[in-house]
Amino acid sequence: MKKMLLAAFLVSAISVHAQVTDPMITGWWFNTTGNMYNGILTDVEAVFYDASNVYVKTSGIPHYYQDGQSVNNGSDLNATWVLPRTQTPSGSPTGIQGGQNGLMIDGSVSFTPGDAQSYNNAGVWNRLAYYFEYNDMDPSNGHSTPNNVYHHHFDNLMLHTWDSTVHSPIVGYSWDGYPVYGPFGYVNTNGTGGITRMKTSYQKYTYTTRTNGPNVNAQYPIGCFIEDWHYVAGSGDLDEHNGRFCITPEYPSGTYAYFTTVDTALNPVYPYFIGPTFYGTYTNTNIGPSGGSATVPGTATQYNPSTYAEQIAKITEGISVYPVPVVNSLTIELTKPDNYLVNLYNLKGEIIQTRNISATDKLNMRNLAHGIYFIEVKDLNTNSGFVQRIVKQ
Repeated sequence: MKKMLLAAFLVSAISVHAQVTDPMITGWWFNTTGNMYNGILTDVEAVFYDASNVYVKTSGIPHYYQDGQSVNNGSDLNATWVLPRTQTPSGSPTGIQGGQNGLMIDGSVSFTPGDAQSYNNAGVWNRLAYYFEYNDMDPSNGHSTPNNVYHHHFDNLMLHTWDSTVHSPIVGYSWDGYPVYGPFGYVNTNGTGGITRMKTSYQKYTYTTRTNGPNVNAQYPIGCFIEDWHYVAGSGDLDEHNGRFCITPEYPSGTYAYFTTVDTALNPVYPYFIGPTFYGTYTNTNIGPSGGSATVPGTATQYNPSTYAEQIAKITEGISVYPVPVVNSLTIELTKPDNYLVNLYNLKGEIIQTRNISATDKLNMRNLAHGIYFIEVKDLNTNSGFVQRIVKQ
């Protein structure tokens, strides 16, 4: 019944563009105001899509970025990234040695765990950025490379909350097209059992000496090098790629998904976003110094947030719902007081908030996971109403 209800909402609320419900298209932090930092457009500038791929145009500079918070400053990447809409598990999983391994929803890139340096520059005992460069990170845990690429090696604190009672939002996408979530997910892969912190299956070795490496001591504790970690199947919730196949709010039929890993104290823990190898296949278009140079086909469609009712819009005479996208508080404005029922639904068709109103009111959205919701406003006197699609950032 819930799935039928949600399907009806999709038809009534966005019937003209009902096909555009793919969070890979709609779930980005769009720059709809022309906001700039030092003359650089922030967040995601534009998204294009066709049947095969999504193309994301971004400067790589999010709106919260500030110069001077790390040794190097970020610069305009003028990048176009490409993500496959149909994901394919890899029969022979591969990874990359360094650099960007995914795209955050704010338009910046995620990086592999290492800092591109090793002990004595020997190519073994590769250093983890979390241990060796943490003091160079800004308040979001981001910093920039010497060639000015702003990025995150681990948990981007701007993209989710620490609410352990709700499923974490999508914080980005891996180059293989699978979503990357924050640290909290459903206990069971079928979407039941409540919410839990997703635990890594990578464990620290317990050795006291390293072969051809530095002594284990306060300067070089176990866990500060990539080689200090090894995968132990079944020791956590996630596989060797740092993900699992499961139901999520955005993918009620299930998807493979990576998760941001943190420990019990909510500190980042290896492998942070994506494991040493990708679960799916990927192209090299996004990889390395030349990454982000994808060409948008002339036949691709540009997604326009304002066209899809994701800005302030009057839906029916006398009632307005805004702002969309929403961050903290969603206003239901009534110019004609009456008796209304307001229901807020998630993508599974579940009512997560409900109330009766007779004048302008607000819904608290602060603690909800980032993603897509639907609000129903129903006139109890006439039994008529409407449904609007809401994007929570």
